[in-house]
Amino acid sequence: MSSLLPAPLPPQLGPYVVGAKIGGGGMATVYLGRHPDDTAQGLKLVALKVIRDDLIADEAYRAMFDDEARILSRLVHPGIIRHVGYGHSASHAYIAMELVLGRSLMDIWQTCDADGTPMPIDLGAFVTMQIAEALHHAHTLVDGDGQRTGVIHRDVNPSNIFITYDGRVKLIDFGLAKARGRRHESGRGIVKGKVGYFAPEQITQATLDHRTDVYALGATLWEVTTAKRLFKRATDVETIRAIQAHDVPDPRTIVDGWYPESLWKIISCALESDRENRYSTAAAMADDLRGFLGKHGRKGDMQTALATWVEQLFPGEHAAQSEWLIDAVENALPRATMMPPAPLADVPELSLTAPTKLPPMPRTGFEPPEVKPVSAAAEPPAEAPGLAVGWMIAGALLVLAAMVAGAAALTH
Repeated sequence: MSSLLPAPLPPQLGPYVVGAKIGGGGMATVYLGRHPDDTAQGLKLVALKVIRDDLIADEAYRAMFDDEARILSRLVHPGIIRHVGYGHSASHAYIAMELVLGRSLMDIWQTCDADGTPMPIDLGAFVTMQIAEALHHAHTLVDGDGQRTGVIHRDVNPSNIFITYDGRVKLIDFGLAKARGRRHESGRGIVKGKVGYFAPEQITQATLDHRTDVYALGATLWEVTTAKRLFKRATDVETIRAIQAHDVPDPRTIVDGWYPESLWKIISCALESDRENRYSTAAAMADDLRGFLGKHGRKGDMQTALATWVEQLFPGEHAAQSEWLIDAVENALPRATMMPPAPLADVPELSLTAPTKLPPMPRTGFEPPEVKPVSAAAEPPAEAPGLAVGWMIAGALLVLAAMVAGAAALTH
């Protein structure tokens, strides 16, 4: 099988021995990697995201890659994918991340949608609470001088929320994150991310703050507890119009069975179109979700309950993934492609997605403009068939979310 990189990859990148290729796309390739000292940072294996060597000379791509590495290196939280290392040479640059087994929340949503059954309400609230806590950590991150770095994820959605087989919840993919000191900045009128989770201020091109992430998390919670899409329509323009109209149905009117009013109030607050009326912080949203779970959550450990439910949703998959990973280790990290044994499912791609370009417009009372790719030559089309990877190592999914071949961020 031919490599996704046009030039041979060295057997080692920095301290990491490069092993099997487990995915790739237009911007980067992901490999299994191992530190020669297997006890380094307590990790035997890592996911190595390697930028394509024909793009490393492109200042914009390189800056985005470097920005992601710098942001990840500062974010140390159990709810955020763990950054292990970063390095570069004249022809290669890589980010090393932890490897964990599990599924994205989008995988779970799609499975629930196919079954016509939403995710259990308390489990959806638990997942959202964990992500809200992770976001608050990112939003309040300070630099070495004690100054706020102003991190905004800008792409919170079910594809970037990962649930491990043991019930841990991880926020992944900071490739589009905004932070003070970024080398790469979006041009005027360019909005990046998945349109279906845009906050109103992203469409009006207002200055963003951490409440943009709160809005996207509210939309995610609405979707996972209803097994329906909130704003997503047939086209980007229709989706933008839906966000502008802000028609958010009360889940109690569309979900069969019990749906607590207290959860609807939390969602409503997160989804306020005027951000001054939203939760002021992700921590405030997490606090309300914690209170909700105290009254309406099941007895016992919620992480264990989540792990049990995921196993029921994807029976036997954890064991298959574990066997695959053991085989990769025992075979001394073969350089051949080793795709994991799991059903295929759509994995969105960020770095290949053409940014949405919006012309200047007034802050209110506007008509949504036509959404067009910024540059077909520099960026692939926004809609394209994708390499589907249904299981994923969280670190691998993090990189695949930014680079899986032809995957479309706007198809979800």
